[in-house]
Amino acid sequence: MELLTLYTAMLRRKWIIVQALVVFSVGAVLLSLVLPKNFRTASRVLVSTSTSELSILNEMDLGEIASSLGDSDDIQNKITLATTRPVLDEVIWLLQLRDSDGRLLTAEELLVPGTFGELQANPNLSVTQQSGTDLLYFEARANDPELARLISDTAVEVSVRRAQLRARQDTTNARIFIEEQLAVVRGEFDQALADIAEAQAVEEVIDLENELKAAISRLSELMLAYEQNAAQIQEVRARLTLQRSFQGKESSTQVSAITLQANRTVSQLQERMSELRLQRATELNDKTPQHPVIADIDRLIAATEADLSEAMRVQHELDPSVQALESQLAGLVKKGAEIDQSIQKTTEQFSEYPDKMRRMSQLRMAADAAETVFKSLQEQNYQVGVADAMLVSDMQLVEAALAPERHYSPKIVVNLAIGIFCGLVFGFGLALLLEYVDDTVRTPDDLSAIWDIPKLGMVPRFKLTAERRVIDELATTHPIAEVYRTIRNGLMFASLDKPLRLIAVSSAVPSEGKSTFAVNLAISFARDGKRVLIVDCDLRRPAQHRHFQTISNHLGLTDVLTGKATVEQAEQRTTVDGLTMLTSGPTPSDPARLVESLRLRQLLLDLRKAYDIVIVDTPPCMVVNDSIVIGRVVDGMILVVESANTSRKLVADMKSRFEVAGLEPTGLVLNKLDFVSSGYGYYYKAYRRYGGEEGTQDITPAAPAEGGGAA
Repeated sequence: MELLTLYTAMLRRKWIIVQALVVFSVGAVLLSLVLPKNFRTASRVLVSTSTSELSILNEMDLGEIASSLGDSDDIQNKITLATTRPVLDEVIWLLQLRDSDGRLLTAEELLVPGTFGELQANPNLSVTQQSGTDLLYFEARANDPELARLISDTAVEVSVRRAQLRARQDTTNARIFIEEQLAVVRGEFDQALADIAEAQAVEEVIDLENELKAAISRLSELMLAYEQNAAQIQEVRARLTLQRSFQGKESSTQVSAITLQANRTVSQLQERMSELRLQRATELNDKTPQHPVIADIDRLIAATEADLSEAMRVQHELDPSVQALESQLAGLVKKGAEIDQSIQKTTEQFSEYPDKMRRMSQLRMAADAAETVFKSLQEQNYQVGVADAMLVSDMQLVEAALAPERHYSPKIVVNLAIGIFCGLVFGFGLALLLEYVDDTVRTPDDLSAIWDIPKLGMVPRFKLTAERRVIDELATTHPIAEVYRTIRNGLMFASLDKPLRLIAVSSAVPSEGKSTFAVNLAISFARDGKRVLIVDCDLRRPAQHRHFQTISNHLGLTDVLTGKATVEQAEQRTTVDGLTMLTSGPTPSDPARLVESLRLRQLLLDLRKAYDIVIVDTPPCMVVNDSIVIGRVVDGMILVVESANTSRKLVADMKSRFEVAGLEPTGLVLNKLDFVSSGYGYYYKAYRRYGGEEGTQDITPAAPAEGGGAA
């Protein structure tokens, strides 16, 4: 049902969608014709190192430099360098790229022309990597094909030249730095060698290195022994702590099996304790806890428990395992002290050499460091020299740009497709928005959701002639006539208990078609052989006399109410057999007074007796209160609601007004219904198939300016 509702809403707003589609499509085409042409071309540049250079460098054990020259992971760096401000500024200056005001473009404008720049086909340059390759794609766009080619080729030329200069500058700076450092390190190395020779002569050192090795070896052995002894001490202490912790958990009620096995006294006391507790439990079966026997047993248990605790304390103090661990711990501590003394003694033996060792070590370390740095700088200097001699640019032009023969944008077909898409999206969105904010009643379901009273029928939007909208000249089988016959039968079925002979017709506001509905309903009753009278009680804006050319409004209801004429004098026969009309007559100065008069009520009751059906056309109920007053006299009231024009709030207010007045209308009629846009297109198709094309040519559901009535 939701899809059907959406389809109905879109069908109802189809002209909005069509208009949006046309506007966007035409706009896209016009924009494509007006915008300047944009030409595009590109140059391709290979980022790589020649295989001959790589092989030569590898043969010379310069694999690190070879891998760096052949590394293609820096393509993104090449792209970034090719789009830096210096490169772009040079391209702009060489080609004198200016905007419409004659100002030189900036680097940002050349890279990102912006929305207006795209539309105006301003010069643009982009550098990207071709997917899956080591090729750089220098793409240029401009409003002139030759200018686009020049931008692309010039950008490539500037990028390659700057890359070569940048690479050679790096190697030159590196060689200068390395040579300066070589001179410094060479002096440091020579000075370190001289200091070592001088120190050996002064200290009279023959083979200090072997002496140091022997001392270090001895200290290492002693330190290892000391660490092993310390580990054994920690192990024995842990075992001793564990044994004492185990003894602390034992009590008179909880004795381990090891203790029972090692100490017979404890075992016997434990057995005695168990026997006493068993005896106490046995005596409790026939004695109370206060019985003397039980009390004696409790004293024995307490004494035995005390003896057991004392026996366990003695057992813990004299435990052989604990004494063995304590003895072992004392031996290890003594051994550690001896090892520590040996370490101190060995250290004291070489106390006279520390200054010599420290000085010689420092001198040798300085000499070794200077030698290592000197060799490394020599190797790097050699590598840089070879690389500088073989250096060529890793960016090579493989395909120059060509001046394009045709522009690539704007494309009319693409823009038209985009315009159609945008038009559809905008149209559907606007239609949904209008449908969301639309508060009008369109279908009988909308009425049912507001007012739970019978829905007598639906009158389609139709047009018979330019002046008249009555059905007196239509055949009885015409679909419009069938609509009113359906409503007529509905009224008859709704009033089986109380026949409706005096019927009032009203609406919420003017121009909902109530007057046309009233006269057509009267014609339908007259065609059924009824004697029908139409009374125009709309004394402010009468409209019934306009439906028939033979009817005039010079004499009517107001004359009867004021006593200027009788009913027989004021009544006028229409061209429809059985249909008589009592027009409103001249407009009175105070219409409300006449409507509320007893003479009008009596007149309507008298007319009810004289005719089979009396249809009273009343003013809109939300404008004046006349219809409420007349509604208290008539047998029933029909309220006409115009489809797609009357708001739900207005219908709700009309419902509240009738509820306050204590009146319940006989039913509602939805007038001027557009069958197709309201989702009732199958009615329209059925009318055409059943009634024939001749019978339905006057039904115009797509003509919102027409309607089922004028008032």
